[in-house]
Amino acid sequence: MEKEPLIKLTWHGRETVVSVPALLDQAEQIEIILPLNYNHALFHRLHPHAPPAELEAIDVSGGPELLVKIATINGLEEFDALASKLTTAQTEIRVVSPPKVVITHPAANSEV
Repeated sequence: MEKEPLIKLTWHGRETVVSVPALLDQAEQIEIILPLNYNHALFHRLHPHAPPAELEAIDVSGGPELLVKIATINGLEEFDALASKLTTAQTEIRVVSPPKVVITHPAANSEV
């Protein structure tokens, strides 16, 4: 079965987290769009030593441990549960501005 290139979801906390594992089988990437007001908190969590006047542009990549880091932000705690589910799925995580989390499943294109 051919995979969708991208599935976009709007952040609804636990509801979004629960839907992601099943969608990994259907898409190459899953994009979770966060409310705009999270950009400031995400920037400071991911760039704690940035100068105060720096432009708050985010573009950070990593593994599921990145979700654990952003789960410490009030309102994004549910990402912690998702991180544990994605660890065995060999996913790549990217957090960008405007605030969104992109989950890439490299094995999504592989034929069995």
